[in-house]
Amino acid sequence: MTRSIRIKSFLVITALLFIIPLYGCSTINVIPPEVNLMKVDVKDVTLSHVNLLAELRVFNPNGSGVTIQGVDYTLHLEGIKVFSGKSNLTQIIAPQEYGLLTLRLASSYFDLIQLLNKIPNKTDVAFSMQGSIRVGESSMFAKRYAFDKEGIIPLQKASQ
Repeated sequence: MTRSIRIKSFLVITALLFIIPLYGCSTINVIPPEVNLMKVDVKDVTLSHVNLLAELRVFNPNGSGVTIQGVDYTLHLEGIKVFSGKSNLTQIIAPQEYGLLTLRLASSYFDLIQLLNKIPNKTDVAFSMQGSIRVGESSMFAKRYAFDKEGIIPLQKASQ
């Protein structure tokens, strides 16, 4: 009797050793999603920080749906780290479609004052956005894809 239990246990463990890696393979051939910042809204202001909500637009370039398991995000303006945040949201984005993700961000007044001292006479502000997005059917097997974007924000258009 114990021998049959050992054989069944061995077969179950062997099957799991083959199934678990295959379960994670669904993210191996995924083309990384494209991430873009769409807008930032002030949520609340505390004595030490400004808390914001950022809306990220994520495009799924794949032929099948992808499950977003979370996003980490940092925004630098003129080389100063102004905002950072993370979210452990879960969202499915259909193939060749866009999804919107809301991300909580926080910035200290010290960082904002440094930025304001650096840009009084500038017509453009340089930005860089770094982060990562986790894609996979489950958070345990999700694959992390980094994104890094740089550009210029024209202040004349922003003030209009």
